[in-house]
Parts: sequence; structure tokens; C-alpha cells
Amino acid sequence: MGGVLDDAGAIAKYDAAGMLRAIPRLAGQLTDGWARSRALELPPTHRDPAAVAVLGMGGSAIGGDLVRAIFSERLLVPLVTVRDYELPRFVDRRTLVVAASHSGATEETLSALGEAISRGCPVAAITTGGPLLAAAQRGGLPFLEYAGEAQPRASVGSGIALLAGLLERAGCLQSREDEFAEAASAAREMAARCAPDVNTEANPAKQLAWSLVDRLPVVEAGGFLAPVARRWKTQLNENGKTAACWEELPEATHNAVVGYAQPETLHERMFVVLLASPDDHPRVALRRTLSADLLAERQIGHEVVAVGGRGRLAQAASAITLGDFTSVYLAILYGLDPTPVAAISYVKERLAMADPDSVE
Repeated sequence: MGGVLDDAGAIAKYDAAGMLRAIPRLAGQLTDGWARSRALELPPTHRDPAAVAVLGMGGSAIGGDLVRAIFSERLLVPLVTVRDYELPRFVDRRTLVVAASHSGATEETLSALGEAISRGCPVAAITTGGPLLAAAQRGGLPFLEYAGEAQPRASVGSGIALLAGLLERAGCLQSREDEFAEAASAAREMAARCAPDVNTEANPAKQLAWSLVDRLPVVEAGGFLAPVARRWKTQLNENGKTAACWEELPEATHNAVVGYAQPETLHERMFVVLLASPDDHPRVALRRTLSADLLAERQIGHEVVAVGGRGRLAQAASAITLGDFTSVYLAILYGLDPTPVAAISYVKERLAMADPDSVE
């Protein structure tokens, strides 16, 4: 094992745009994003809402899922992530709406934002520019900006910290600067373990990538790590250029475990990663063990990945870092550049050409 993943020249050839260099920036994004949020002043209309709706897609939406799960014990109001053109009916003047779009041009987010404004909702924005920033500036809406020019999927640290900081300012969330520093430290530690110059024998991300090549990855986790599993899935899609799935515990033991049986031809072409935290509910931990037993019985490849770090945010940051590196190494094993997303560009181009009124 090793081969191309331990060849610096091959890595540089395939990772031409430098996605491997972008991943370690997660640590700085966490601390920088929190610091940026300290300067935010929210008007009374945006404080102490009854609920929060985060509008977003892809790498800009996952921050809402992660904040809801990581801070669930301290989040004082319900939080939903809206990945759609339309708002749920309950969203009203007592709902704080946060429109998150890295580019500021995500059409679903802008559509839902327009509806939120028409309903008189208190609205804030997280973006780098585009129509979203223009709308915020034009309407006098509070906003926070991502730092740097990274790909949206490589800006998740900023997405978490900016949203958490905004919610803390709104009186919805109790959070502290020291936990963001701790999370940054955990992300740096994992990044050092997964760096390109660390050989496969000592590199957990390279080892996982070899396990996943030519297989269907399935990532399973419970509790606050469930959206981290979703993050792994989307990174495997975008960086790794592979189909992938994610499952949530304990739900997976009510249905997914039955599906291990068929098709038998998939057993050798499937690999399940089970993310495990020492803070998991004891019954969730047991269900994960039972899932692994059933996978072994079917001779389906799998690995339980223990997540380290002090506290939920640190553990999530560490696990995200591991998953991001794994996804890039998988692309290299496929002989592909992890950065371009031609299929997404195609969809956007076709949407731009279509008459919105003709689409059903």
C-alpha cells in the first residue's frame, strides 16, 4: 500500500488546484470566523427570536446542520436548514432567517430570501459578495463575510463559526471563544496526521482512501456526528468524484441493517465508515457495534473510526478534516483532480439558459 499517495510528484500532478492545501485552513477559519462575529451588531428585531431558519445549499448549508447538532444542548430555539426555493409556512416575523451563500448567487437561497423579506422576517446574511451581499447592503441587513477565496466546500470552518457567532449575538446560543480555539487545535492535529508528506502506513486518510477505492462508501454516525457523516458524503461526491451514501444512528438500525442482505454482488463493492465519539449516547454506541457485527456477518468491508478531541466542536472539526483529506486522496487514486466540479457547472449553465416560467 502507498504507491501514488506517497508520490509527491503524482499528488502535485492530480491536485493541480491545491485542494490538499485548502483543507488545513479549517483551523484558522474557526478562530477567524468567531473573531469576525464579535464585531457584529444586531438590531433588536434580530434578537431573541422564536426560531431560526438557515437558508443554503451544499457547502453553505452544512454549517446550519453542524451548528444545530454540535450545539444542540445550548441552542435555545429550534433551528432548521432550508435547502429549497420556498420557505416553510411557520417562518414568520418571529423567525430569524440567515441566508448563507458563499458566492452570494445561489438561486435557491436568493428565492427563499425574497420570500423571507416579503414576510417581514428579520434577515441576516453570510456571504462573500454577489447579489446576496448587494441585497444585504441595499436593505441595511446585518451580514458577515467569509474570509478568503476558498471553494465553498473548503470554507466549512467559516460557515460554522460565523453562524454560531451570529446566533450567540442574537441570544440564541451560548458559546465561547476557547472552544473554537480547542476545535482549531484538534483540526490542526488531524491535518498534521493526514498531510501529503505522511506515508500511508501512518496516515489514516490515505488508508481510508485505499479502503474506499472502487467501492461504494457509506458513512454512518449518530448524534452530533450525523451531519459530519453527511459532510463526508458530499465531500466524497465533490472531491472524490464518487457515489456515496450516509446513514444516521439510531435510525439506521431500524432499516439500513436489513438492507445489508441484497444485492449480494454489492458486498464486495461497498465499504462502511462508522464514526464513533466517546460522547455518543451509550445505546447509540451499542447500536453501532451491532451494525458492525451485521456488516461482518455479511462480509461487507467496514471500519469504526474513533473521533478524538475535547468537546463536540473539536471532535467534529477533527472528523471533518479526516473526511476531507480522505476524499481528496480518493480522487487521486482515481487519477482525477479533486477541485473541478464539471457536473455542477453543467447544471448551473443549463439552469441559466432555461426560462424559469417554463420549468415545472
